[in-house]
This record gives sequence, structure tokens and C-alpha cells, in this order.
Amino acid sequence: MRIVRKIFKWIGIILGVLLLIFMVLLVVPEKETIKSIQPRESTEYWEMNEGFKIAYTHLEGIDSLNKSPVIFLHGGPGGYIHSSIIKTLERLTRKGHHVYLYDQRGSGLSDRFDKYSDVTFEKHLLDLHEIISQKIKTPQAILIGQSFGCTIINHYSARYPKTVEKIVFGSPGAFKPAREKNGAYVDLDSVYPTPDSLNLIDPYNYTKDVNTVAKKPKMIVAVLGAHFLDKKIISDKQMDRMLNTLITDVVKGVVCDPKNALPEEGGAGLYAYIGTNSTDYPEIRDQIKNVQTPIMVLHGQCDFISYAASFEYVDLYPNAHYKLIENAGHEIWWEQEEVYIKEIMEFIE
Repeated sequence: MRIVRKIFKWIGIILGVLLLIFMVLLVVPEKETIKSIQPRESTEYWEMNEGFKIAYTHLEGIDSLNKSPVIFLHGGPGGYIHSSIIKTLERLTRKGHHVYLYDQRGSGLSDRFDKYSDVTFEKHLLDLHEIISQKIKTPQAILIGQSFGCTIINHYSARYPKTVEKIVFGSPGAFKPAREKNGAYVDLDSVYPTPDSLNLIDPYNYTKDVNTVAKKPKMIVAVLGAHFLDKKIISDKQMDRMLNTLITDVVKGVVCDPKNALPEEGGAGLYAYIGTNSTDYPEIRDQIKNVQTPIMVLHGQCDFISYAASFEYVDLYPNAHYKLIENAGHEIWWEQEEVYIKEIMEFIE
């Protein structure tokens, strides 16, 4: 019995020490490795119907001749408008297009929310519709998506097809929800095998970096508080610092050559990432097949998103075509800006 008591005593001591370490890690402020994003001279704000602000940049079209405005949707979820894409898309204004680039709710320079549940995929769709119909007040818009931004656009096009003139899907994220057949997930690589002629290249794998952040005490507590209490037990500032730090490594995987990765600009929204990914995505594939909007899908040779995931967009939309961009990764314009903007300009013009 004495030995048993000693064993339980040591177990209690070990658990107590582990709990103490966990609590210390929880209260120690997250180091600010990247300065938080600051408003630019071009930054403006929309006051949304729900009572919060969305930050955006408006690039005014030159000699606009009633051309449809262009709206850019960034990646993520929890991403933001990087200054590089503002510079790149500014060239569309020379063709007379007004260009709008906005930070999605809960990220970038847009407002954060008190409740975790205030950022969902459905709310992203409603925000885009409010921007098109009430803020810009245009009957039709040209939508350019990047990664997760493409997911918002494809669901939006299924719901409001008449408001979309053309779509550019840049490095589209896998179509959501994942395709199923007879209750099992479909292996898209077997449905859309990669043509050998594309010579696709695997970029830097950042999975290990993501897993390291996922195991941090702050992340564990934040996720539990969010899912079970709908509260942000860990502040947005602490959470965003974690994601900003992570992205400094992740960006090495969004280019062909890590040397071409641009500096992180500190606009990440980690609760927006968790909240959006935790919500359901309705099945829309049958609706997509009826969308007649002209579509272009751009896919980088070094993109970590598979050919099959990108090509599913081409297969589903009846008026879509695929374009490989050589020597480019997930953020195509970082390495092939001239090719990226040339393809877009020729397509929308």
C-alpha cells in the first residue's frame, strides 16, 4: 500500500508540474515577431449592415466607360490584402475598371468580433453580396479570387449567378464540401490525373510548422473556449500574433523559390481562420453546372494545391478553362507578375 501511495503521490506531483507549466505558457504574452498591419493611405472602410467595419482599397478606373468593377478576394480564411496585389491589380484601372480589394471580416484591417461565432462561411457570402449590391451598387462585377477567396466566389456564383460577369480563380482551394460517392470521399487525383506534360513541382512543405502552432497551450484553450463557450478566452491580439509568426514560415511554400517569398505584413486573423473552417459548406455542384459565367482557372507550376483540386472547377463550370503558369507557386504574382496580370487583362477584356 505504501508503494501505491508513493506512486499516486508522484503522479500527482508530475501532473501538478505539467499543469503549472501549461498555465505559465498560457499567460506569457505571445511575442510580436511581426508588427501588426497598419492602415495605408488608400485604406477606406465600409460600415456593414451588421454594425462592423470592413477595410478596403479602391483603385479608381481611368476613363471608365461603364465597365464592370473588379473585386478581389484574398486567401485564408484569416488572410488579408497584401500590398503586392494592390500594386499588381492597379494596372486594371488603365483599362477603365474600378478595382476593390477588401479584408474579409475578422482579418486584416477589418474589425474583429467579440463572439467567435460572428465569423462563418455564410457570413462571408453575405458580406460579398452586400458589397456588390449595396456598397458598390453595381448590377454585375468581375470577381478575382485567390485560394480561399475562390471558395467564397464559387458558392456566391451558385447563389447569385446574374451578378457575376466573369470570374478568375487564382490558385483555387479544394472545392468545398469534399466530393463524396456512396458515403465515401472521392479521390480526385484518380478522377483528374495530372498530365505529365505539366511538370508540376512540389514546393516547401510547411505542415510541420502548422502542427507546431496547433499544439500550443494558447491555441488549445482558444479552440476549446470558442467551440464550447463561444468566447475568445485568448485575445485576438495574441491569436493573430501566433498566425503572423507562422506565416513567416508558410510563405516559403507559396513560391517556387523560397527566396522569392515576400515579407509578411501582419494582417492575419486566426479566429477568422478557425471559425470559418469550423462551419458547414452546402453542396452546390449541381447548381454550378448551370452557371454560364466565363471562367479562367490559373494554377502555378509549384502550387501546393493539386492539379485535381484546381481542375474540378474547370470540370464543374460549363464555360471554364485551365491555364498553367510556369515557374510560379501558390501566390502566382509574387514570381510571375507580368504573366499573371497579362492573363487576367486579356481574359476580362
